[in-house]
Order: sequence, then C-alpha cells, then structure tokens
Amino acid sequence: MQLILLLFRIAINLKKKRVRFLLIDESIVSHGFWVDVSGIDLAQFKINPVMYWMHQRASMWDGKNQVFPIGKWDDIKVEQIKGLKAITAEAVFDENDEFALKIKSKVEGGFIKMASAGLMPITFSDEPKYLKPGQSRATVLKSEMLEASIVDRGANKNAVRLYSGEGFINLSEDNSNFVPKINLKSNTDMKTIALKLGLDENSTETEILTEIVKLKESENKSKETIVRLNEEKINNLMQHKSINDDNREIFKNLAKADYSLAEKTLGLLLAKNEDKSSAKEERLSDFIKKSKSHLDIKTSEKKWDDYSEKELIEMREKKPDDYEALFEAEYGVIPILD
Repeated sequence: MQLILLLFRIAINLKKKRVRFLLIDESIVSHGFWVDVSGIDLAQFKINPVMYWMHQRASMWDGKNQVFPIGKWDDIKVEQIKGLKAITAEAVFDENDEFALKIKSKVEGGFIKMASAGLMPITFSDEPKYLKPGQSRATVLKSEMLEASIVDRGANKNAVRLYSGEGFINLSEDNSNFVPKINLKSNTDMKTIALKLGLDENSTETEILTEIVKLKESENKSKETIVRLNEEKINNLMQHKSINDDNREIFKNLAKADYSLAEKTLGLLLAKNEDKSSAKEERLSDFIKKSKSHLDIKTSEKKWDDYSEKELIEMREKKPDDYEALFEAEYGVIPILD
C-alpha cells in the first residue's frame, strides 16, 4: 500500500514538473504571415509528437555532435489563448538523454520559455478575407505539423518554422519567397475614374486625387451657396407686411423647415384676416403677381427652375439685375445682394 502511494506521489510530482508550451497561434509572425490553426493537420504529429531542440534533427548535425529528439509532446490541445486560436502541449523530456536534461533544467528554471511549431505548408491565400492588418505575405490556410521544438528565440513571441520537401525553409529576407508576397492589386479601374473626372486616361493617382479634392471643395462651396440662397429667400419673405413681431419667429422657423408651406400658410392667413371693408388690402397672391409684372421680357421667358444652381450663381455674380428680376418673379420680393 505504501509503495502504491509513493508511486502515486512520484507520478504527481512528475506531472507538476511538466511545462505547457504554446506551440503556435494565429498571430502574425515577424516574417509577415500567419497560420490558420483550424487548417493544421495534427493526425501524424499526435502519432509521433517528436520534440527537437531548435528544429534540428540528428541527420542535420555532424558526426561529433549528434543530437537526437530530446523528448515528446503530451496532452496536445487546440484552445483559445488571449482571443486567438492556438495549439498547446506539455513538454516531456527524455530523462535518459544528458543533453535533453540540460534543456529541461533551463526550461524549469525559466531560462527558456519558447517553443516553435514545425509545419509543412500546403495551401496559401492572399484573399482579403484572410488578411490581417500589417500582413505582408500570404496566409497559410492548410498545413501539416511535423514536429515542435524548444527554442531559445523564435520568429516572434509565437514562433513557427516551415518545411519544404528538401527540409526546413530559410525564412531570411533573401530566401523567403516560399511564402508568396501578398498581391496588392487594386480592384479599381483608375482609367475609368480619370475619364469620369474629365482627365486623361493616363493621369497619375496624384492627379486623380487632386481633382477629387477640387470637386469636393466645389461641392462644399455649392452647399454653402444653397444655404445662403435659402436664407436670402427667408429674409425676403420676412419683409412681407403681413409678418409682424408676433408671428415673425413662427414663420421664420416654418420657412426654414419648408419654405413652400410657409408661403402657403401666409396666404391662408391673409385670406382669413382680410378686412372686407378694405378692398385695397393686398393679398399675397396679388403681391407676387404685381412683383412679377415688373420682370424684364428676357427674364420672363425663362423661369427660376429652368436654371441650374451653377447658372444661378453665375448670374448672381455677373448679371445681378437679371438675377434680381428672376428672383422677384419667383418669390415676389427683391433679393438683398451683398
């Protein structure tokens, strides 16, 4: 009985000494890509969960420094770590390997804290839906995990090592084309935009953007002009003799919301308050008709609505007399020009 308890305690202590490592997650590594954890095939790795030191196999070392696998991985899990899907596992070191015990000591002492997954990429993608901000190379969508290693320093905080048919891939700046760069082709036809803007189809992006800025400024100026014209219409309506201090604020607010409704309301008010004994009292309709009778013949041929906003603005600036006549014909009052 005592022997069983002793063995149980030893098993617990061995379990406690195991360190769980993050082998890989879905963050972008320093080489500019990330690996879709859902697309990693773990079947063979779970059958042979080999652990290397720095991804080095025995065959890759010279005869004097043969380093075999230093252990294996246990309790392999796919889980969420800080909001990212990740693969974790417990490190089990070979207690009969002197070199493995040295690495184990470094791990348990907190001197080595990193692990790195060794993957065989199968498919890549640079489709926008698979890209993350700051990414420069295609996403590894499908891959197979071959091994996982204890490392002193990885590609970033969550390291990864890729393999090809000939062995591991050198991901240095000069030899990283195995992971294709992202194709950043624009889906926009710049020639079409240039022609729509009235520019030459071979215009540069800077020229196109400059023209867009000009149009935006012109649009803002037009909006300001429209606001000013509306204010002018309202101010002229407020000069009608039927509007006084008692109803001025009401009509002003109504005109801001709906000028046509304000004009109609004023007409109804005049009709209601008309003094039958005062035949000469002026109705709003008579007021407008009388004003229209003073129009110049040229102006009467073309109405306010027949002009575009641009034409009205140009007439206001270059032909103020014609503009006043046209405005008076439309609204029954003479505008106040700056």
